[in-house]
Amino acid sequence: MMCKVLIFGCISVATLMTTAYGASLSSAKRKPLQTLIKDLEILENIKNKIHLELYTPTETQECTQQTLQCYLGEVVTLKKETEDDTEIKEEFVTAIQNIEKNLKSLTGLNHTGSECKICEANNKKKFPDFLHELTNFVRYLQK
Repeated sequence: MMCKVLIFGCISVATLMTTAYGASLSSAKRKPLQTLIKDLEILENIKNKIHLELYTPTETQECTQQTLQCYLGEVVTLKKETEDDTEIKEEFVTAIQNIEKNLKSLTGLNHTGSECKICEANNKKKFPDFLHELTNFVRYLQK
Protein backbone atom coordinates (compact mmCIF):
# COMPACT_ATOMS: atom_id res chain seq x y z
CA MET A 1 0.00 0.00 0.00
CA MET A 2 2.78 2.42 0.93
CA CYS A 3 4.49 1.69 -2.37
CA LYS A 4 1.34 2.66 -4.32
CA VAL A 5 1.12 5.96 -2.44
CA LEU A 6 4.78 6.69 -3.18
CA ILE A 7 4.37 5.89 -6.89
CA PHE A 8 1.21 8.00 -7.11
CA GLY A 9 3.03 10.86 -5.38
CA CYS A 10 5.92 10.68 -7.86
CA ILE A 11 3.51 10.69 -10.81
CA SER A 12 1.71 13.70 -9.35
CA VAL A 13 4.97 15.61 -8.95
CA ALA A 14 6.02 14.76 -12.50
CA THR A 15 2.66 15.95 -13.82
CA LEU A 16 2.91 19.21 -11.88
CA MET A 17 6.48 19.80 -13.10
CA THR A 18 5.44 19.19 -16.70
CA THR A 19 2.54 21.60 -16.33
CA ALA A 20 4.70 24.25 -14.69
CA TYR A 21 7.79 23.98 -16.87
CA GLY A 22 6.55 22.24 -20.00
CA ALA A 23 7.36 18.81 -21.31
CA SER A 24 10.91 18.07 -22.31
CA LEU A 25 11.65 18.86 -25.92
CA SER A 26 11.60 16.20 -28.59
CA SER A 27 14.73 15.61 -30.64
CA ALA A 28 12.98 17.38 -33.52
CA LYS A 29 12.83 20.56 -31.39
CA ARG A 30 16.35 20.15 -29.97
CA LYS A 31 18.03 20.21 -33.38
CA PRO A 32 16.85 23.76 -34.23
CA LEU A 33 18.05 24.91 -30.80
CA GLN A 34 21.54 23.52 -31.43
CA THR A 35 21.62 25.11 -34.87
CA LEU A 36 20.40 28.40 -33.41
CA ILE A 37 23.28 28.47 -30.94
CA LYS A 38 25.79 27.92 -33.76
CA ASP A 39 24.27 30.68 -35.90
CA LEU A 40 24.12 33.07 -32.94
CA GLU A 41 27.82 32.39 -32.32
CA ILE A 42 28.53 33.35 -35.94
CA LEU A 43 26.81 36.70 -35.33
CA GLU A 44 29.08 37.33 -32.34
CA ASN A 45 31.80 38.19 -34.87
CA ILE A 46 29.85 41.15 -36.24
CA LYS A 47 27.80 42.26 -33.26
CA ASN A 48 29.57 45.63 -33.10
CA LYS A 49 29.00 46.33 -36.81
CA ILE A 50 25.22 46.21 -36.50
CA HIS A 51 23.85 49.47 -35.18
CA LEU A 52 20.24 48.61 -34.46
CA GLU A 53 18.09 48.72 -31.38
CA LEU A 54 15.65 45.84 -31.13
CA TYR A 55 12.86 44.97 -28.70
CA THR A 56 14.30 42.53 -26.19
CA PRO A 57 11.91 40.43 -24.08
CA THR A 58 12.61 39.94 -20.38
CA GLU A 59 9.80 37.58 -19.32
CA THR A 60 11.40 34.58 -20.97
CA GLN A 61 10.42 31.82 -18.53
CA GLU A 62 6.82 32.87 -17.98
CA CYS A 63 6.09 33.82 -21.57
CA THR A 64 8.02 31.48 -23.84
CA GLN A 65 5.62 31.66 -26.77
CA GLN A 66 5.40 35.46 -26.75
CA THR A 67 9.17 35.69 -26.30
CA LEU A 68 9.72 33.45 -29.34
CA GLN A 69 7.30 35.52 -31.40
CA CYS A 70 8.98 38.75 -30.33
CA TYR A 71 12.48 37.50 -31.12
CA LEU A 72 11.25 36.17 -34.46
CA GLY A 73 9.77 39.55 -35.37
CA GLU A 74 12.95 41.34 -34.38
CA VAL A 75 15.11 38.90 -36.37
CA VAL A 76 12.93 39.64 -39.41
CA THR A 77 13.63 43.35 -38.81
CA LEU A 78 17.34 42.58 -38.47
CA LYS A 79 17.29 40.65 -41.74
CA LYS A 80 15.59 43.52 -43.59
CA GLU A 81 17.96 46.11 -42.16
CA THR A 82 21.13 44.17 -42.96
CA GLU A 83 20.35 42.58 -46.33
CA ASP A 84 21.65 45.59 -48.30
CA ASP A 85 24.50 46.41 -45.92
CA THR A 86 27.76 45.94 -47.83
CA GLU A 87 29.71 45.47 -44.57
CA ILE A 88 27.71 42.34 -43.73
CA LYS A 89 29.18 39.29 -45.46
CA GLU A 90 27.06 36.53 -46.98
CA GLU A 91 27.97 34.16 -44.13
CA PHE A 92 26.27 36.48 -41.65
CA VAL A 93 23.22 37.04 -43.86
CA THR A 94 22.84 33.26 -44.11
CA ALA A 95 23.14 32.93 -40.32
CA ILE A 96 20.38 35.53 -39.86
CA GLN A 97 18.15 33.66 -42.33
CA ASN A 98 18.81 30.38 -40.49
CA ILE A 99 17.99 31.99 -37.15
CA GLU A 100 14.67 33.20 -38.56
CA LYS A 101 13.86 29.74 -39.97
CA ASN A 102 14.72 27.95 -36.72
CA LEU A 103 12.80 30.40 -34.53
CA LYS A 104 9.77 29.80 -36.77
CA SER A 105 10.15 26.05 -36.31
CA LEU A 106 10.08 26.47 -32.52
CA THR A 107 6.86 28.44 -32.36
CA GLY A 108 4.18 26.28 -30.83
CA LEU A 109 6.07 25.44 -27.65
CA ASN A 110 4.16 25.61 -24.37
CA HIS A 111 4.63 28.17 -21.59
CA THR A 112 2.07 30.75 -22.66
CA GLY A 113 1.30 33.05 -19.79
CA SER A 114 -1.83 35.17 -19.63
CA GLU A 115 0.00 38.17 -18.18
CA CYS A 116 2.61 38.42 -20.95
CA LYS A 117 3.24 41.80 -22.50
CA ILE A 118 3.38 42.49 -26.20
CA CYS A 119 6.76 42.72 -27.88
CA GLU A 120 6.64 46.50 -28.25
CA ALA A 121 6.18 46.86 -24.48
CA ASN A 122 9.72 45.55 -23.97
CA ASN A 123 12.73 47.84 -23.92
CA LYS A 124 14.81 48.27 -27.03
CA LYS A 125 18.42 47.23 -26.64
CA LYS A 126 21.44 47.64 -28.84
CA PHE A 127 22.22 44.66 -31.03
CA PRO A 128 25.06 43.21 -28.88
CA ASP A 129 22.73 43.13 -25.86
CA PHE A 130 19.85 41.76 -27.95
CA LEU A 131 22.13 38.99 -29.25
CA HIS A 132 23.27 38.13 -25.72
CA GLU A 133 19.67 37.93 -24.43
CA LEU A 134 18.51 35.86 -27.41
CA THR A 135 21.40 33.44 -26.91
CA ASN A 136 20.54 33.10 -23.21
CA PHE A 137 16.89 32.46 -24.09
CA VAL A 138 17.80 29.70 -26.56
CA ARG A 139 20.07 28.11 -23.94
CA TYR A 140 17.19 28.28 -21.46
CA LEU A 141 14.99 26.41 -23.97
CA GLN A 142 17.62 23.68 -24.28
CA LYS A 143 17.28 22.74 -20.61
